Amino acid sequence: MTTVLCLAMIGSTGFSQKNIVSKLKKSEKQTIVVYGASVAATTSTRIWVDGLFDALNDSYKGNLTCYNVSKSGENSFWATENFKDSVLSKKPDILIFGFCENDCVERFNYWPWYSGRCAEYMIDKLKVQNPDAIVMMYIMSEFPIGEAAITRPEITEFNNSYRDVAKRREVILVDFSKDFKDIYDSQGEQELKKYQGDGILPTKRAAQEVIIPKFLKIMGVN
Repeated sequence: MTTVLCLAMIGSTGFSQKNIVSKLKKSEKQTIVVYGASVAATTSTRIWVDGLFDALNDSYKGNLTCYNVSKSGENSFWATENFKDSVLSKKPDILIFGFCENDCVERFNYWPWYSGRCAEYMIDKLKVQNPDAIVMMYIMSEFPIGEAAITRPEITEFNNSYRDVAKRREVILVDFSKDFKDIYDSQGEQELKKYQGDGILPTKRAAQEVIIPKFLKIMGVN
């Protein structure tokens, strides 16, 4: 966790930071759930999830119950269909989710607004169960490389649907697209591949230098 890059977030972040930190410091038990696709699910890409869980529990003496219920290859349709069994059944106090990078794959034939509509559905369902729950949506990429770029021609539009929902619903958006674009712009595609091999899937280096530090910064845990 050596580098904290440019912070870009939308929403009632200060309130949520205070909420998260105060509850954990008071030794109140909390449940955190991460819900995503391949960027959070596979052995090589879920490093950031495991590292975030470890860092939070190290800071707050094991008061977090942590679940990663992500699944590779899935999208927002699967996410909404399985939200009750995968997420609500865990009764989260903090939910971190993101599916844009798969929603925008051409073969799924979705419109960009679909990502936002599904995000709102999940926010609404969680808030019915727990009005005090904290929601953090993430955007992992906006600059895919090679085949990933060919299959995701409208990734920016899909990401924008998340940005719109986060602003309108006043939830936290953790947007890594600028962080990785800065690496690409300053050091080129080969350097970006050290963080995202295809411009989508994060590496161990990305987890340690970008993703985990940024989440901890937003959550007020540095």
